[in-house]
Amino acid sequence: MRHRWIPGAYGRGAVLLLALVLSACPVPLPSGYSGASRENLDIGVSKQLKKGVTTRADVLLLLGEPDGIGPDDAWFAYGSVYGRGGVVFVLFAGGGAAGAGGEKMEYRRLVISFDPQGLMTDADFVDRECWEGIVGLGSGGGRSPPCLKIDAPNGTDAAAPETHESR
Repeated sequence: MRHRWIPGAYGRGAVLLLALVLSACPVPLPSGYSGASRENLDIGVSKQLKKGVTTRADVLLLLGEPDGIGPDDAWFAYGSVYGRGGVVFVLFAGGGAAGAGGEKMEYRRLVISFDPQGLMTDADFVDRECWEGIVGLGSGGGRSPPCLKIDAPNGTDAAAPETHESR
């Protein structure tokens, strides 16, 4: 006996989604650093730091002003955000527009801890990639929250694979 497919709620939703994607204009998102994100933060930087030798002043000369600072300068946090590209589908109708899509993002965070004398005691480098959703309607819109907080240690990290390197 042959089975006949009868579109249910999922089937109608899939057809609607397919129609929306096919009628929308795809807009590719280029790769690059986001806004004022620092571009000097990679795993090589953390390898230049030496426990008990590197000072706060050395870190400031190497990386510049921190994105986050702990109480009594106990730690400095540095972060960067790099978009690896994606796509947004834009639909124009009735003098307005709506869009939805996604972009692959790479978040990096380096937290450097210091003792009371200002010597480095630890450096924790975290690198995480994730997809972020983008939605918009008319002049409003938004993005999903980032998968890594880059301006503080032990941030509000979502569950995702990470790469840690401590020195």
